[in-house]
Amino acid sequence: MKHSEIIDRDEADHIHERLGSLVESHLLDAVVAFTSGSLPYGAAVRGHSDIDVNIMLPAGTRADAAFFSCLSSFINDYRILHEQHGMLLDHRYPGEYFTVDQAHDAAAGRGVPVINDRPKLPQQPGDAYWNTIEETWYLAWMGALAFSRHVAGNTDVLTRLRRKAWTTVVALCLPDLIGRDIRVEDVVARVLDQEHPNGGFGVHSGYRRFAELETPHCLQALTDLAARAVVGRRVDGSYFVERDGLLRWCTDLADRHRAGFHATPLLTVASSVRLVV
Repeated sequence: MKHSEIIDRDEADHIHERLGSLVESHLLDAVVAFTSGSLPYGAAVRGHSDIDVNIMLPAGTRADAAFFSCLSSFINDYRILHEQHGMLLDHRYPGEYFTVDQAHDAAAGRGVPVINDRPKLPQQPGDAYWNTIEETWYLAWMGALAFSRHVAGNTDVLTRLRRKAWTTVVALCLPDLIGRDIRVEDVVARVLDQEHPNGGFGVHSGYRRFAELETPHCLQALTDLAARAVVGRRVDGSYFVERDGLLRWCTDLADRHRAGFHATPLLTVASSVRLVV
């Protein structure tokens, strides 16, 4: 293994297969598990990148001793998997663990800051942002759900949440695309624009396979938003932002922030996992 080389597709496939087996061995109650970050998109660098695993648990999961025993065993093998492939485990965040109801809230935009009834993505959030309050993790989970690769569990659950999260992501990009005809390529480019002051999606142009893998999901999100009159579609297949429709979408999100999210504040499953290793 060469330090600083890109992990190729065959090896990435093997890592995903092995990771799925670890989830199935240690976390029997997991609803679904998936990866996000650089590995699914052909950008993981040996010696630098980690394996970003996300594990969705049943609603009401409690962080009791039995759960943490299983989780600790999983994280130990997850660490070994990193070592076997020359990857670096993130000891601060050894995977993300959240419940299915938290995932639904994340996909709907719970982690998006709303100021004066308008969503406003944080500017290039760094470690200080994610460690501020637990609610900020919902933003990270939204991106992970949208930009994901299934490894274990119920594919239908992930498919539905992925579609919901992608629709939220596209809607958040639309204010920057008002007044022009837009195609799916324009939206994908906006999502990948790490230099944009309101990036916030956790992906960038270095993700070599991102456009190839995610363009169909972006197109589905545009179709869903067209059905809600948030965007309109022209005869040539391009789209345009419906200002009134986008305003309604923003108002609906603000209303949900006030009263519409139902998942309990982050459970100790998510908080205490930082103390496991």
